[in-house]
Formats: sequence, C-alpha cells, structure tokens
Amino acid sequence: MTAQSVGIFTIEFPDPYTLSYYNDKFVTLGSNTSFQYPITSNVQTLSAKNVERGNDPYGILYVPNLQSDDCINSEKDYVPANTTRLRNLPQGTDYALIGLLPWFSPSCVLEYFAAARTSPVKALLVYQPGESAAMPPTLNDPSWTLGDGGQWRSANNFPTYALAPVSGGIVMQQLGLYSGNITDAPHGEELASLFSPTDYVRLWATVNTTSGSQLPSLWVFLVIVLGLLILIIILTSLGMHIIQRRRRVDLQRRVISGEVDLEAIGVKRLTVPREFLEKLPLYTYAGPRNVADTEKTPPEPGAQAQNLPSPAIEAETGLKAFPISRRSSAPEVTTHQPGEGPLPTFSQPTCPICLDDFEPNQTQVRELPCRHIFHPDCVDTFLLSNSSLCPMCKASVLPSGYCPARITNVMVRRERIIRRMRARSTANVEVTESQGQSIPTPRQLPGPFGSLGNRMGGSILGRRVFSAPERSHTRPPDIEMAEGPPHVGSEIAPVPTAVHPNQPNETPPECTEPTTNEPSRNRAEWARQRALTLLGNRQVPDDEDDPQPQSRLRRGLRRVFPGFR
Repeated sequence: MTAQSVGIFTIEFPDPYTLSYYNDKFVTLGSNTSFQYPITSNVQTLSAKNVERGNDPYGILYVPNLQSDDCINSEKDYVPANTTRLRNLPQGTDYALIGLLPWFSPSCVLEYFAAARTSPVKALLVYQPGESAAMPPTLNDPSWTLGDGGQWRSANNFPTYALAPVSGGIVMQQLGLYSGNITDAPHGEELASLFSPTDYVRLWATVNTTSGSQLPSLWVFLVIVLGLLILIIILTSLGMHIIQRRRRVDLQRRVISGEVDLEAIGVKRLTVPREFLEKLPLYTYAGPRNVADTEKTPPEPGAQAQNLPSPAIEAETGLKAFPISRRSSAPEVTTHQPGEGPLPTFSQPTCPICLDDFEPNQTQVRELPCRHIFHPDCVDTFLLSNSSLCPMCKASVLPSGYCPARITNVMVRRERIIRRMRARSTANVEVTESQGQSIPTPRQLPGPFGSLGNRMGGSILGRRVFSAPERSHTRPPDIEMAEGPPHVGSEIAPVPTAVHPNQPNETPPECTEPTTNEPSRNRAEWARQRALTLLGNRQVPDDEDDPQPQSRLRRGLRRVFPGFR
C-alpha cells in the first residue's frame, strides 16, 4: 500500500493506572489549543509490509531509543533532548505506536529499526535532515542504502514511509514540546483547566494509504479511452446510416421520376413482376404483309388469347389491324410514294429468343412496349427470371415510375460510381472540344459513358450489363426454319447460347434437334425448349451484398458502417 498523506494531531488520554477499567479512548484537541499538521503531499513509501486495504497505520508518535554512545551523541544534532520516547508514555500498555526518526547514519538507523521491532509499532516515519520540501527520493536511491543489502525491509514487520526533510524537522520539534506533563505542553494552563493534571497530552499520527499499484489509474484511463472510441464509432455509424438513408431516398425518388434506370445503367438486374407481365398485350400472329395492303380495308381481328382482344398481324406487312386504336407491334411504316424504291417489309417474322418462325393465324405472340414481339413462353420466362429489358433493344419493359421494393446501399454506391464516371467522361469530351482536338469516334467512345461502356461488364460493376448470358461454347448448328427465302430487310437478334452454370456442357436430350421426318410443329416445340434451356433458371438476387463472397468481418463492417467498401 502506498502512503498518500500523513495527519499529525494532538490527543489527550488519561493515565491508565488511575483508572479502574481499561481505557483505549482518546480526545483529539482543537487546533486553537494544540498542534495539528496535515501532510498531504511529498510522502514516499519505502516499505509497505503488512499493510492491508482498509487497515491504515496509526499510533502515538515517539522516537525509538538508541544503544551505542556514538549514535546517541550524533542524535543530539537532529533530535531535541526532551522529545517523546517510550519512558514518556504509560508503561506496560499495548498502545499503538508510530516511530519518527532522522535518517542521518546507516548504523544509527539500524539501531532505530532494532529498537522499534521490540515495541508495538504500526509504522515508521523517517526523514533525511535538511530544509528541502521536495519529494523524498525513491527506495533505489543510494541515500537510503544501509549497507545490509536491503535486509532491513524483510526484518521489519511494519511499513516505512519517508517525509520531506522540512516536514520531518517540524514534526520532530513539536514532538519535543509534548513529552512532559499536561502543564508543560503549549497552552498547558488552559488544558489543565479542562483535563486532569495526570492526563497525557501527546502527538498522534495517522497514515492514509491507497493501493500501491498504478493499475487502477491506468484502467480508468483505458476505460475512458475505450468509452470515447465507442462513442466515436456510434456517432460515425449513426451519421453514415443517416447519409445512406438520404441517398437511398434520393435514388428512389429519381427512379420513380424516370431519371435513373437501374438495370439499363448496370446497377441492379431487375425482373418484371407477374402482375405487370400479364398486362402486356397478347395477340395471334397473322403473318407479314407489304405496305400496299395497308391502304386496303383492314382484315378482321384474329383469334384471342387469355380473354384479351387479339387483333391479327397481317401476313404481308407484319402490321396489326385493330378494332380500336392500338399501337402496332412493328415499327411505323410511312406511306410509300412512287419512285422511292422497294416497299418496306415487316422485319420480325421470327422469335428472337428461340429463332422459330411465327406461324400465321396460329402462333400467339407477346408484344413489349418497344413493339418487339416474342413467343409468350420465351419472353415470359426471360422477363420473370432474368431481366426486365427487352432482349432485342434493351428497352425497359417495366412501367414508368416503377421502383424496386428495396433500394439498397450497394445500388446507391454503384449508381454514384457510374454517375461520377459519366461526369468525368463528359468533362473530358468538353475539354477535347475546347482544345480543338478531334472527338473520338463512336467505336472509340461508345455510348454516353465513354470508356465506361467497355469496362462496366467486369472491372467496375463486377458483372455483365447485358441481360443475355455470355456464350461459353461454340454455337450449335442452326435450325432449319420455315422454307422459303428470308424476308427482305429482316433483322433477327442473335440467340444467347451460354449455358447455365449448373448445366453440363453436353446438349440435353430434350434439346436435340429433331430429324427431318418430324413435322414442323415438333420442330417449333423443340426450338422453344431449347430457348428455355439456354435461358436457365437464373433468379435475380434480392440481397444487397456484392456477388463476390465476403468475410464475416467485412459484412459486419458494412452493417455498422454502411457504404464501407
């Protein structure tokens, strides 16, 4: 235990031989009639032996006796002749004692220690003679060396504390004033009127100790630092959550307003909900026709499907005749004027997914908002499981203002990256124009994102922007479609031929090309099955994590600090 302060007080207690009972009580005198000296600093612990928490040393202050004549003669320079010693205290009592001694000679100090061990001493107060009020040196200082290798600390069964030289000198001088009768003490006449003349008036010392280790203070410091770090982490996390929430709300607003198309720019792959898909028109294909027939009387509507109006698509031009005002499933064809060249023809006589020809007046087709038509089995599977973009022109099938149910932090981060790169690319183009340099051609600078279009597939966003799967093997032999030469100006989108990751490289038996002896209906069914097999069951993930696997630590940091990369 380390000493923090020492209190010196003046006490009064009766002579035990004048009492018929045992008395261990004393009265502390007031500061106006006695000596009081609290020492609150500059107390050094030399030995803390046999001191426990809550058991601070205390006792009547006295000076142990010396044995050798040399030490007795040397002591006269530091200790008053009438100082309190054992002979000035009641004899044969077990009163607690605290010794006070000057540290002036190693041999004399050892005699002090030997004499103190024979008395009921609770502690020793030592001081080096002088006028300094500074903190006494530590135990390993050579001035505390007694020439015994430090054995005095193990020989003493009581603690030892060092006072500043000036404090020790003051206490020693006062100790010489309180060693005789009550009338010999300062304010003796006043005290004699209050107490019995046989009572004792002596100095009393109390040592206030605390834990000698500095660990509690260190732990308090560590707890404060840890608390500040936790507070900073909480405030940082709360601030990032608020910022990310505002960004998610802003992105949702811009998606609803039509400013941002998440799938078109490669932020997130979306699918078309079934309730929206069922609202897309479903017709019966009536075959291609030329523009000349459009000036004639429109044909009657064809068959219906799913209880919806089913206007027929005319065989020569590919235009539909509507009983009411509807938009056509093919690009608009202007009125042909004489001398302008050949007549334009409808450019989509086959399904771009399965490459199977539409059979006039038999095949049901689904028309997307971009006016491209497909087999319902082909395009419904594609829109429900793969993408919300048209397989032909990559136009969004979702209605205007549609927004995913959940805008995640990953969507916000990717959209911000793309927006920054778009702004950087636009700035580069403006700088190039202002410097009078040639602007890169579309082959060199594709799309509105500049070089971003070449990198969005893998290095930036970590996946392909286009909805169609990437081809992983050579294309199988083409299927022989309907007989006859192809239509003039026909444009058929290439069929995606990538294999699903869980699908073996071999062509499934159900997708084997039918023989030439099978009817055309079986060949159409085979083409649809082949398209469904190529599309696979690629569900779009709904979580906000990146496609790449991540450690638990990284996922935890992302939850605490949204936006962490």
